[in-house]
Amino acid sequence: MLGSEFVRTYASKGYAAWEAAALEIARQDGLTPWPWIDLILSDGSNHAILKVQSDVLSVGPVGDHVRLPLTPKAAQNIFNLNGWLLPTPWLTYQIWKQAPIKLTPTPMAPNKGANLAQYAAHSSVIDQQIQQASGAPGQLIAGEKKHVVVSNIAQPGKVLIFGWYRPAPDVFDDGKPMVTPGRQPTQPKSNVHGDFYVDYSHGIQAIGPVALVNGESMSTVDLYQHPTFSKLVSNEGPVRVPRYPSAVQPPKGPTHEAMYPAGITVVPTMPSLSQLGLSEMRARPKRSV
Repeated sequence: MLGSEFVRTYASKGYAAWEAAALEIARQDGLTPWPWIDLILSDGSNHAILKVQSDVLSVGPVGDHVRLPLTPKAAQNIFNLNGWLLPTPWLTYQIWKQAPIKLTPTPMAPNKGANLAQYAAHSSVIDQQIQQASGAPGQLIAGEKKHVVVSNIAQPGKVLIFGWYRPAPDVFDDGKPMVTPGRQPTQPKSNVHGDFYVDYSHGIQAIGPVALVNGESMSTVDLYQHPTFSKLVSNEGPVRVPRYPSAVQPPKGPTHEAMYPAGITVVPTMPSLSQLGLSEMRARPKRSV
C-alpha cells in the first residue's frame, strides 16, 4: 500500500484501526524497505556490530511513504514478527553519532496527538530536510524523531521516549530542563506518558535481532541483558525489560538467515568492519518473483 493511500484510507478511522492495518502490512513485508545499516560499537575492550534500519518505521514504498508513530504495544507487535528490538537511549545516541545526515528537529504546533494527517505532514517535512541536506533515501539519518526506547526507567503502562538530537553539540544528554532552548537532545529520557499516548514526534526505529560481539554471533536481546557486554548498548546496565508487552511472540533463536525481510539491503557505515577486525553479517538475498 502506498503511504498516501494509507493516509487517505485510515486518517479518519483512529489509531487503533491504522495500527491494526500496519501490523497486517508488516506481516506481508509491506513496510518501507529501509536498508539495514551497520552500527559499530566499542568500549575499548569489547566490540559489537548491530543492524539498525536507516530510518524510522514507515508504510509505503520509498518515494510514497509515511513515517508512522505507534504506541509501544503496536510497535512491539510489529517488531516481534522478526525479533526486532527498539533501541536503548544509549543506542539512539550512537545512531546519531554515526548518521551521516543529522537533521534539525522540527516541532509542529499545535500537537494534535494521534493524528495521521499530522504524521504525514511531519514525514513530508523530514523528506524535504533530507533532500536539502543532499541526502538520499537509505542513508542513516538522525534528528528526524524522538525515539520510543527501552530503558531501566520502565514502568508498567508507560511509554519511554528519548532523543530528537540536534546536529550539535556532541553530548549524550546535557541534563537541562526540557523547556530550555537548545537542549541536547530535545527530549530527555521520560516515562511520563501512558502507553496509550502517541504523537507525530515519536519514531519507531528497528534494531536487528542478531549482533556480532567480538566476532561471535549473539542475539541482540541477550546482548541487551548481558552482565558485561550490555555496556556496549546501554549506559544503564543490563536492560531489565528489553521488550514492551505484546500479543505477538518473537521467534525463538533468530538466525542470520531469518534476520531481515526479503529485499532489504544492508549498507555498512564507517568505521569499516575491517578496522575492528570483524567480519560482516549479510542479509539473505532477495526472493525471486
